[in-house]
Amino acid sequence: MKVASNTSAPAVLFVAQPGDDKAPGTEQQPLATLAAARDAVRRLRKQGASGPIDVVIKPGTYYMPEPLALGPEDSGTASGPTTYRAAAEGRVVLSGGVPITGWKKRDGNLWAAPVPADLDFRLLRVGERWATRARHPNFDPKNPLAGGWHFADAVTPAPAMGQPTTFMKFRGNDVPVYADLSGAEVHIFIAWGWVNAIVPIAKIDPAQKRIDFAGKGASQDARAGNRYFIENVREALDAPGEWFLDKAKREVLYIADSPSFSGDGSMPVVAARLDHLVHCAGDRAAGKFVEHVRFTGFHFTDTTHNLHEEYYTPDDACIRLSFARNVEVRNCGFSWCAGYAMKLSERAEQCVLAESKLEHMGMGGVITRGSTQDQAHHCSVVANQMEHLGLIYKHVAGVYVTSGSDHYIAHNRIADMPRYAISLKSQGVDNLAHRNVVEFNDVSHANMETSDTGAIESLGYERQPSGNVFRHNRILDTIGMDTTAEGKIQTPHFSWGIYLDDGSSGTRVYGNIVARTTTGGICIHGGKDNVFENNILVDGRDRQIHLHPERDPMSGNRFVRNIICYSRPEAEIFYLFQAWKKGQQGRFDESDHNVFWLTAGDLKTLGTKNTPNGPFAAWRATYDKNSVIADPGFVNPAKDDFRLAPDSPALKLGFKPIPVELIGPDGWGKRGSPLKAEAAAQ
Repeated sequence: MKVASNTSAPAVLFVAQPGDDKAPGTEQQPLATLAAARDAVRRLRKQGASGPIDVVIKPGTYYMPEPLALGPEDSGTASGPTTYRAAAEGRVVLSGGVPITGWKKRDGNLWAAPVPADLDFRLLRVGERWATRARHPNFDPKNPLAGGWHFADAVTPAPAMGQPTTFMKFRGNDVPVYADLSGAEVHIFIAWGWVNAIVPIAKIDPAQKRIDFAGKGASQDARAGNRYFIENVREALDAPGEWFLDKAKREVLYIADSPSFSGDGSMPVVAARLDHLVHCAGDRAAGKFVEHVRFTGFHFTDTTHNLHEEYYTPDDACIRLSFARNVEVRNCGFSWCAGYAMKLSERAEQCVLAESKLEHMGMGGVITRGSTQDQAHHCSVVANQMEHLGLIYKHVAGVYVTSGSDHYIAHNRIADMPRYAISLKSQGVDNLAHRNVVEFNDVSHANMETSDTGAIESLGYERQPSGNVFRHNRILDTIGMDTTAEGKIQTPHFSWGIYLDDGSSGTRVYGNIVARTTTGGICIHGGKDNVFENNILVDGRDRQIHLHPERDPMSGNRFVRNIICYSRPEAEIFYLFQAWKKGQQGRFDESDHNVFWLTAGDLKTLGTKNTPNGPFAAWRATYDKNSVIADPGFVNPAKDDFRLAPDSPALKLGFKPIPVELIGPDGWGKRGSPLKAEAAAQ
């Protein structure tokens, strides 16, 4: 294809099924693959095309033999971007999987299908869900989070807390004797239960009641009560919905759990093969970005995952952007991908994920990686819907800034997360997360499978002013889960709505609504100079605000013009963790002009110790002298409508109405679809 004499004129290429990669790429003679379209775009750019180039992919499912790899030579320009877009007339699915066909029925509901010799896989999608890899004990569909577990026994002598371990102990006859352990793995929530590990099994000793891990083992100790199951053992293939890959016979076995499964292809069965589908990788050494590339309208599915030794930051991702700039992904769908939807690293900047739907993902939504010197920055994650993430690895987030600065995370709806909805981690001066804006996000049911966590969380190991802003977010139903040493599930348990962890400092928490938490609406763990203003905290089960001094005194923290409303008289308002034992100052420097309301009691006369000073009346001898005890006047709290009536006492104290109509994806359009630079100025 030769470029027109007007090099700035738009160009359009087409990809369709059937197509031919030797075709010219017209609508009448389309190409067959995205890789061929990329090569055609590359030729046009080399010929001098500077205008917009659209690659239009016609409806269908495209099973990709390899990821689409883009380099600097595939870049567009600000006035002439390169856009890969799904055609408007139907659904375009980009799959990293291989269809499994040729099914034959055996005994009962057991089916078998041949598998190519070069195909190994960890995930099998049957219809629109993952089948369960053969496991013991069996998955419990009636109790999917708290059911289907065994619980580790104590190790004597106990290993060093939090240190790597090469084995675990099990109880009684919990683990059967298996004939073949090749490929077997144990999934276990190690140590404190903050992370789950997937560890290959070397051997099982029934006499010692011991499972030895292969390779380096687990990165933390296995403790009494840690929940676990064993996966990928042929003898464990015993329940409807389970599957097993018999590598020796080169066949996959599946116990159908639906009478509609016929093996004829009407219900697609796909083995996930690729661990990513798109990689935009610039040339950092040459200082050349991949830039001005857009993806819109696609549905991404069927990616696999790798085994990770760093469970805190598993980083498989469907789309990988490294040394990329002004790359946008909009109006896309992601489901049944084993990693994150997007990973940003190596100075990725001004990249955008917007107006997309992420559901049933093995890890999280967006993860940013890298040291302070090479981290992603000035990227935006806006107006997306994220639900049912973290199906494989649990220490994940809808948006996980493991380091990264100047990002804009706004107007997302994030629900049903095993750990965080949004997390910002400054893990020292070499790994900062500063000046990020997190606003107008709608969060519900976070922290469903882990504890000591928050729906929106930050870490501040460097103990420097972060400049991070948490503003106008709505957080409902933060849960938390853990196990006891005796092997009992605890839930709800030990979690907060907004958690400023480990020294997080210089953070502004403004205008958030936080309702129905377990251990409190807000926790401050050792940080300084944080401002909590204009927030609404409703019904923390155990307490409302948790103050946790550590190392340096907590100083400069202010709590002003907030509303605290709760119903359990035995719950605390302000809780101070053992500060009297450490001799550390852990109270606010200022707490005033707030509204407090106990719906099932009278705070003025309640004698319960609900503050570090004793009853609330004793607290007011030093703090909250200008605060009031009064019904805040919510419009309809039973339906989570926490807007204020015109005569609310909070308004008289300077409380500003929270623009709830702008929270969530729809609010982004109402605000004019701002991105980072625009939003910061508002």
